[in-house]
Amino acid sequence: MEIVIWLLVIECNMDKDLVKILENAGFTEKEAEVYLALLELGQGNVTDISKNTKLKRSIIYVILEGLIKRGYVSEIPENKINTYRAIDPSVILSKLRVSYKNFSQMLPIFRSLGNTGKKRPKITYHETKEGIINTWEEMNNASDAFFISSYERVEKHFPGAIVDWVERYKRGMITGKFRHLVSDNPAELEIAQEFLAVEQKVRTLSDLKDSQMDFTIYGNKLAITSLGEEPFVVVVESQELVNSMRPIFELAWHKGKEIKILKK
Repeated sequence: MEIVIWLLVIECNMDKDLVKILENAGFTEKEAEVYLALLELGQGNVTDISKNTKLKRSIIYVILEGLIKRGYVSEIPENKINTYRAIDPSVILSKLRVSYKNFSQMLPIFRSLGNTGKKRPKITYHETKEGIINTWEEMNNASDAFFISSYERVEKHFPGAIVDWVERYKRGMITGKFRHLVSDNPAELEIAQEFLAVEQKVRTLSDLKDSQMDFTIYGNKLAITSLGEEPFVVVVESQELVNSMRPIFELAWHKGKEIKILKK
């Protein structure tokens, strides 16, 4: 009997440790409990999860909706009773690695925010497709903007976005005179011709070939867009920050190679 009790204590402590690890990865305590329950079950419905976690069914439905939206749980189709399965834990590790990489790339920006004086900058963040597109629309309304970008990656995540932008510019829906600094790979050069055809200024810089972070200065704002596995955009509204970053943009622009429109 003592051995059984000892094993139960070990199992209980292990479950608490796993919950804590998932909390550190961005889960709430109840989300972690539901996720671990599904891992243990292999697959299960709300009743199964409730028996395992002792949580109320109404709460489990809400938690499952959030976990599904974030890609941590999937619903098994063609079952009479709604049945769910947890994703492999390695996917969570992959997401954490992407977040770590994105944060590392943006670390200089975060540090610069601490040196902008008493007036704190306004920061907005979007990770949905609609939120990113709305931010780009704001850039399109600017009279002047400077893009350090990868339009190949934009096209990968938002197919047709470049063609749509060019067509809208031709119809006068976008009127700004923008500068675009891109990599010199064949795909970027091909897209660059589309921009040159509508009198945009484009230069290439080979140093940008491995970057997955796009930067844009427009008005008093600096936008940082990640076009890695999970796109997101951060916009910092701060004239002081823009003034500090603009010389870096200009240095990159002058280092870039000017390209000309090809005759058809």
